[in-house]
Amino acid sequence: MNSPVEQIKERLSIEEVVSSYIKLDRAGANLKAKCPFHNEKTPSFFVSPDRGSYYCFGCGASGDIFTFVEEFEGLDFKGALKLLAERAGVTLERYSKEEGESISEKERLYKAMEESTLYFENNLKDNKDAIGYLKSRGLTEKSIKDFNIGFAKDDWRTLYSHLKTKGFTDNEIERAGLAKKPDQEAGKQNKAMYDRFRGRIMFPIADSSGRIIAFSGRLFVDDGKSAKYLNSPETPIFSKSAVLYGLDKAKESIRKNNFSIVVEGQFDLILSHQAGFKNTVATSGTALVDSDKLEDNTINNLGLISRLSQNIIFIFDSD
Repeated sequence: MNSPVEQIKERLSIEEVVSSYIKLDRAGANLKAKCPFHNEKTPSFFVSPDRGSYYCFGCGASGDIFTFVEEFEGLDFKGALKLLAERAGVTLERYSKEEGESISEKERLYKAMEESTLYFENNLKDNKDAIGYLKSRGLTEKSIKDFNIGFAKDDWRTLYSHLKTKGFTDNEIERAGLAKKPDQEAGKQNKAMYDRFRGRIMFPIADSSGRIIAFSGRLFVDDGKSAKYLNSPETPIFSKSAVLYGLDKAKESIRKNNFSIVVEGQFDLILSHQAGFKNTVATSGTALVDSDKLEDNTINNLGLISRLSQNIIFIFDSD
C-alpha cells in the first residue's frame, strides 16, 4: 500500500491546493500568481501541474503541496500532513521514518497537550461556579465545548499526576510547559515538579491545523498577587510570534469574506464568533503578551492572516 504522503499526492493536485489559498492565472502549461511569501508587484510565482511543484523566481520559494501548506499555514510537516490528509480523506496511522517522520519528541508534546485539554475539560464539567462565570460573560454551552474551554484545579500536582498515569515523563511534561521545577534555592529540600496552571479557566491555543500547542489560563478567584492571565512558555511546539488564537477556526471564513477581524482577548473572539463573525482571530496569549517584543510579534502574527487576506480590521481594548 502506498504511504499516506503518496496517497495524498494522488488525490490532491498542486493546482487544487495552491488555488485554494491564492488566485492563479493560466500561463501556458503552467499557472502564475503574485508570490504569497514575499511582496511583489509583478507575478513571479509559478505552479507546474505536470511536475506537481511550485517555484518563485523572486524569492526562490519552491516545493510541493506539503511545503506550500507548511509555509503558508506556519506548520511543521506533521501539521501539513494532518491538514492535507483530512482534506484528501486519507486516514493517518503510525508510519515509519521511511514513509515520512517517526513518532518524535514533538509528537509526544502534542499528545501531552491533547491529554491535558481533555483533563481540563472534564474538570470544568464538575465546577458549576466556573461554568456559571463563563455563562455570565456571555458564552454559550456550545461555544464552551467548541473552543475546548476547561479548568485547572487549584492544586499543586493534579495535572502532573494525571499525565504521569498516562505514561508521560517528567521531561515531556516540563518541555510541554505544563509543569515546573521549583526554584533551586539553597537548602531547599522539596524538588518535586508542580503544575504551572492552578485555579484557572483554561483556553487551549491551537495551530492552524487544529493541534493544541499552548494554553492561556485566566485566574478564576483573584488572590491579589497572581497575574490575571498566565500563558504557556515558549516550547518546541509553541512560539507566540507564530500563532493567533482562533486562527484554526477562522481561516476558512477569512478566505471566504476576504477580510479578518483582530481582537485582543479570548472572550472577545468567542463572542464575535457567536455573533456570526467567524473571521475573527485574537492576539491574547500570543502577540500582546510580551510587551518587550510587541512590535515584532504583531508583525509576525499578522503575516499569518495577511496571506489569507490583506484586509484586516483591528478592534482592540481602549487601553
